[in-house]
Amino acid sequence: MAFSRLSFAASLVVFSSLIISSVAYYGNDEADPETGKLIPMAVEGVIMCRSGGKTYPIQGATARISCVKKDVYGKELVPISIMSGKTDAKGYFFASIFPSQLRAGRTVGNCKAFLAKSPIADCDFPTNVNKGVRGQPLSQYRVLEDKSFKLYWVGPFFFTSEPTYY
Repeated sequence: MAFSRLSFAASLVVFSSLIISSVAYYGNDEADPETGKLIPMAVEGVIMCRSGGKTYPIQGATARISCVKKDVYGKELVPISIMSGKTDAKGYFFASIFPSQLRAGRTVGNCKAFLAKSPIADCDFPTNVNKGVRGQPLSQYRVLEDKSFKLYWVGPFFFTSEPTYY
């Protein structure tokens, strides 16, 4: 009898800890367990040009990250968009959203990354490779060791020299 009560109590503790951990890691509002502060969200990726059978990175291209703001209760409020910084010589871009950019109690969710702009006139037609036109959902991430960012990876995204119709 005592054993069944003990096993019931142990299973209840395990079950409740699973629920608590799933709530703590829902959406883009992950908090640092040591400080309780929300961890900023960042997105990185690569933007390339595919033209005439050649593929090369585009320097100076940008991506757009679009999310939906949510209130304390999880109700969706309004969409927001941020632009990435311009890509470097290897086509790498980085964009971030800090909790301080949102009102107190607000978070973001349902985020997607899109191709935005290419500085190369001969390679400025966006393609939907890796959902660069329709938006690649942000799903898998890793929290950096110093807990400075919840980092998502997207792409690679491609521009082309020929228009593509969807």
